[in-house]
Amino acid sequence: QQQQQQQTKATMGNSELEEPSFLLTVIEVLFPAMIAFCGRLAPFFAIGLFMAPIPTIFQVTRDKTVGALPLLPYSSMVANAFVWVVYGLLRNESKVWYPNSIGVVLGAWYWREFEKFANPSACNYPGTLTQHRKVVGGIMCATSVVALLVGKPLSINLIGSAAVIFCMILFGSPLSKIKTVVTTKSAKSIPISFTLMTIMNCFMWSVVGVLDFNDFNVYFPNLVGLAFGLIQLFLKALYCNMSSTNKKGILPQTIASSTTKTTIIKQKVSEAP
Repeated sequence: QQQQQQQTKATMGNSELEEPSFLLTVIEVLFPAMIAFCGRLAPFFAIGLFMAPIPTIFQVTRDKTVGALPLLPYSSMVANAFVWVVYGLLRNESKVWYPNSIGVVLGAWYWREFEKFANPSACNYPGTLTQHRKVVGGIMCATSVVALLVGKPLSINLIGSAAVIFCMILFGSPLSKIKTVVTTKSAKSIPISFTLMTIMNCFMWSVVGVLDFNDFNVYFPNLVGLAFGLIQLFLKALYCNMSSTNKKGILPQTIASSTTKTTIIKQKVSEAP
C-alpha cells in the first residue's frame, strides 16, 4: 500500500510538472511566431503610415487650399524618415532603412503639394514655410555629417537619439492643432487615416523593438506614438459628432438671419418716396 501511495504521489507530481511545461511549450512556439509575424508586417505598416496622408493631399488639391491643416506632419515625416534611413544603414538593418526611404520620397511630395496651396506669409503651420525648410535642411545636413565623420558606435547613439525625438514629433504632430480642435469643437484638422495607421504601425514596431531588436531607439518612440495615436483617435471621436451637430444648428440660424435682413431691406425700399 505504501508503494502504491508513493507511485500515486509520483504520478500526480509528474502531471503537475507537465502542465507548466505544456504552457511553456505553447509560449515558446507562439512568441517566436508572433515576433516573426510582426517583424514581416512592420515595414509594410510603416509604408502604409507614410501613404496615409494621400487622401488628405488629394483633398487639398481639389479644394485648392490647405485650410487649417498643419505642415508639421509632412515636414517632420521627411526629417524623421531621413534620420531613420541613416540609422538603419549604420545598423545594417534593412527593415528600418528601406521603408523609411519610401517615407522620404512621399514626405517630400506631400510637402511640395502642401506649399502649392499654402499662404507663403502664414505662420500657423506651425511656423512659416521658410522656417520648416531651414530646420529640416539643417537636420538632414547634420545627420549626414555625423554619419560620415563620427565613429560608427558614437554616430549610432547620436543619430538613434535624434531619431527617437523626431519620431515622437512625427507621431504627435497632429496634436499641434489640439487647441484649435478643443476651441472650435471640430476635429477636421486631425486626419483619421494618418491616426489609424499611426496606431497600427506603432503597435507592430513596439512588439518588434522589444521582442526582436531589443532596441530602445525603436520601441520607446513607438510606444509614445501609440499613446499619441490613441489620444488623437479619442479627440476625433469626441468632436466629430459635435462639429456635425454645430453645422446643423448654424445653418438654420444663418438662413433665418439672412431672411430677416432681406425683409428689412424690402420694407425700407417700399417706404422710400
